[in-house]
Amino acid sequence: MKISVRLTFLAAALLCVLAHAGDAAKRIALDFDADGEHEASAVTFRRQALLEEDAQRAGQWYWFAAYAYARDNNWKLSNKMLDRAEDAAAMSVAVPSAWLRAENAMRERDWNAAVFHFDSMRFGAPADDLRFFAARGAAAAHLRNRDLDRARDVLGEYAGASETLLASIDRYAEGRDKKPWLGGVLGLVPGCGYLYSGEYWNATRSLLLNSLFIWGMYETGRRDQWAAFSVIGFFEATWYSGSVYGGIDAAQRHNRDRLDAVAHAIRGDDALRPDTSRIPLIALGFAF
Repeated sequence: MKISVRLTFLAAALLCVLAHAGDAAKRIALDFDADGEHEASAVTFRRQALLEEDAQRAGQWYWFAAYAYARDNNWKLSNKMLDRAEDAAAMSVAVPSAWLRAENAMRERDWNAAVFHFDSMRFGAPADDLRFFAARGAAAAHLRNRDLDRARDVLGEYAGASETLLASIDRYAEGRDKKPWLGGVLGLVPGCGYLYSGEYWNATRSLLLNSLFIWGMYETGRRDQWAAFSVIGFFEATWYSGSVYGGIDAAQRHNRDRLDAVAHAIRGDDALRPDTSRIPLIALGFAF
């Protein structure tokens, strides 16, 4: 009887120590995070997960380590921590892990993986707002993959999808991308490649600088100042080739900006964030 009482007391004391250790780890990790030291925050959460005896709580600590690594742009380690979180507590971290994996995939520009994880989130999320958030994420990933029809279909499954979202896809479809090769060809005439993509300031700068260098080459050549001619000619060759490649880059920027704009319109400004006051419990909420 005495041994049983002692064991019960020791178990209660151990739980108390672990709880206090968890509170300390939480404070330290959040302090690191507030200072922008996200990797240190992740390591703190990870250590606490290793100390945790309860599998579900360990999985939740691992999830916060994954979130901190994601904030540090270390998506490989973030996904590794998500693997551990799912191994330890698959059910309790399923939806948060699907969301974080989807966001990691979006940042890595792995659009197919992003679609898969957003779909996992929207099929498993318990609330309508989370499901619609995941649908918008999946639609944006489909857009990045240039699959406009699937993006429309995903949004069309939700009554909350406003006509504005679908109209933004239609406007994108009606617009036209610039042809990078044509931008390069037009760039043979300084400034015209930029002008083709609507970069008027770059077009003006390119025209003026190339004209200035050509004038300098003409004047130095006319006066037999061949050393100066060579120097100015070198710079003109650089600026002239820059006009050609600049026309290509300008077209690519135009296309990228056009796609970024519609993807942002689909996803909106709201974002999910975990409620840090409830760590190690994972409670996702919207931050507008």
